[in-house]
Amino acid sequence: MKNIKIDYIPRYTYNDYVTWEGRWELIEGIPYAMTPLPIIEHQEVSKNILLQLSELLKDCIKCKALLPVDWKIDNNTVLQPDNSVSMIMAVIKNSKMLRKM
Repeated sequence: MKNIKIDYIPRYTYNDYVTWEGRWELIEGIPYAMTPLPIIEHQEVSKNILLQLSELLKDCIKCKALLPVDWKIDNNTVLQPDNSVSMIMAVIKNSKMLRKM
């Protein structure tokens, strides 16, 4: 079987991605189907990572340890890492977070 020439593979954007059903990642415009939800052991490991990250970040008001979320890198790439750390850059007026800052 010959390799498919990359020029012939359709490209998609974030606007396409948000309309799809199921679990997908979009990398440089190419969609990748993700496996079904992780098994219990995987979820336990991910939970433990989340707890450790949360403990390490407890003094950082702007920092949040997260479980899977859509990470939009650009209009052609959206990933769903199992665990991530986010630093909140924008603060909504009158929020509790604003008062802490």
